[in-house]
Amino acid sequence: MKFIRLHESICCRDVIQSVFELNKLDLDVYKKLKEMKESRADILAKKMSKERSTIYRSLQRLTSCKLCTKKTRTIETGGYYHTYSCNDPKQVRKEIESCIDDWYKLMKNTLKDFEKEMG
Repeated sequence: MKFIRLHESICCRDVIQSVFELNKLDLDVYKKLKEMKESRADILAKKMSKERSTIYRSLQRLTSCKLCTKKTRTIETGGYYHTYSCNDPKQVRKEIESCIDDWYKLMKNTLKDFEKEMG
């Protein structure tokens, strides 16, 4: 989690970027995918005028932090492809709140030894 200075004005986008260590493009991909409901990486890349591999990396980051879900689809003639969709915003919010709560508990526990370590 990146540190946000308390004197700065922040928005939800800043919190999400900080909690999940995402970049601007990752959040742009998230918003576009949310708009499209479900998409493959190559189609999303065309819509955003980006390289497929770039979009795929963002989708991997979004999936790893549970903002998106990846589904494997089978092609009748053989093979498969992946589609991505955004998770329910309420679920995402709970995940963010859980990360913040965990971070807060960790910081509080770490500071218990402040005097001993910093003397």
